[in-house]
Amino acid sequence: MKYFPQSFGQFSLYVLSGSTAAIVDFGSYAIQLHLGIWYIAATVVSGVLGFATTFLMNKYVAFKKKNDFMRHLIRFFIVDMANIIVGALVLYALVDGLGMEKQVAKLLTMGMVVLWNFFLYKFFVYV
Repeated sequence: MKYFPQSFGQFSLYVLSGSTAAIVDFGSYAIQLHLGIWYIAATVVSGVLGFATTFLMNKYVAFKKKNDFMRHLIRFFIVDMANIIVGALVLYALVDGLGMEKQVAKLLTMGMVVLWNFFLYKFFVYV
């Protein structure tokens, strides 16, 4: 049981880091849509901005890893690029396939990614 409080605290910091990154990601996506940028291009750009925010916040805040910057960055890149590709495919299916509103579809897609990322980051990226 001693491990649970430590993991809960780390998960809380992960949620805080992710919330910050989500604001950057979704906010930049919404701004780009407002500017008339195609929603798929907007999700790629917002994904890159979210990538930088998420990596730095998780590395230094949630998982408190000061060393191995390049190793962590490469692993994080692999996971995040897979997330962007899968996320764009899901977004396309929700918007063009199911007719869902673009911003609602983006929020659902982001939520899906959050569910599996904590474990990928904890046991693959920041080890």
